Amino acid sequence: MIVKRNRKPEQPPSMIVRRNRETVGERRPHAIVKRTRPGVVMAPTVDEAPRSRSLAIPRRWLWGPIAVVTLVALGYGGWWLWESPALRVNHVRVSGNQRTSTDEILRATGLLGQSMFTADLADAQEVLYSFPLIASIEVERDWPNTVRITVEERSAWGTWEQDGVRYTIDRDGVVLGSEAPDTGAPHIKTADLGALRVGDHVNYQAVDAAAEIYEKLPRQLGTTVTEIAYLPGKGVQVTTANGQQALLGDSSSIAYKLAVWAALSTEARNQGISYTTIDLRYGNRPVLY
Repeated sequence: MIVKRNRKPEQPPSMIVRRNRETVGERRPHAIVKRTRPGVVMAPTVDEAPRSRSLAIPRRWLWGPIAVVTLVALGYGGWWLWESPALRVNHVRVSGNQRTSTDEILRATGLLGQSMFTADLADAQEVLYSFPLIASIEVERDWPNTVRITVEERSAWGTWEQDGVRYTIDRDGVVLGSEAPDTGAPHIKTADLGALRVGDHVNYQAVDAAAEIYEKLPRQLGTTVTEIAYLPGKGVQVTTANGQQALLGDSSSIAYKLAVWAALSTEARNQGISYTTIDLRYGNRPVLY
């Protein structure tokens, strides 16, 4: 009897198995991810449910509005500071003035109420230099609302006698009024006529010559000066405490002329020669009278 077998007896029949779970060691399919620019939500994987995309604004788009807001704030702040009453000249402090009144200085400068930023201190300084009694001026800002003015007034140096009137002058020859200088101060007498006012300038050559004579003559001749005259046609004439006079001409080479006078005075004393006047207007040809 012949038997036909369709499968081997030892091989079990094939079965179709449906698995709901992953088998251990099973490889999962790769998800394809599409990456976009920063700020965009990543696309879901194949195993995930679709999600709604969120709206993201690039950062560089924010810089424009921020810059505009910043500029507006700075502009407003600057305008507020510029116009603020707290930054206006509310105080002007004046120091060093004795004969020039503070009110007069304030009126002349006109600084009160001006902006601390735009107040013209150079112009105020120039105005104050026109005051005859002021020698130097320093004007500076003292934030937030003060301007300080430091005054140095002219000081009396000597006396200028003209047309029978004695005027007090400073070292630059500026007439200061009738304030008496210190004892022993230079006294210059001139033959000029006419009255002088405060702030007028006298002959500067006579003043320069007098300053040098008062400084050097006592050391070279051992006597003091009582008067210096500035005479037409003669120039500078010096009178000393021992009654001698010297004609020096113009105000040039005063040191040389005084040295010649000292040498002649010593020689005349050694030879027993007396004189009351020495003429030094001609350089190396002095004349004794």
